[in-house]
Amino acid sequence: MTTLIILMTLIHVAAFVIMVMIRVWRNEADGPTGESAKISPCAVCSEPATHWSYDGLDPNARRDPHTGRYWSTDTAHYRPLCAAH
Repeated sequence: MTTLIILMTLIHVAAFVIMVMIRVWRNEADGPTGESAKISPCAVCSEPATHWSYDGLDPNARRDPHTGRYWSTDTAHYRPLCAAH
């Protein structure tokens, strides 16, 4: 019984260490170290953008049945906008 308890404890500690390492270590998706975040200017006033907005110009736009709003699968039809716009 003692051996089983020790084995289970070691498995839990190993899983905890792996989860901490995954959380703390940088990965390639984080980008190179030392670079600041890229900030897009607002398409209307050039202030820092806070979100992306659909421009409504996609001929293959789709309509969300729940909200009734149109959206596009083509990211070229989205532009950065600030909170005021």
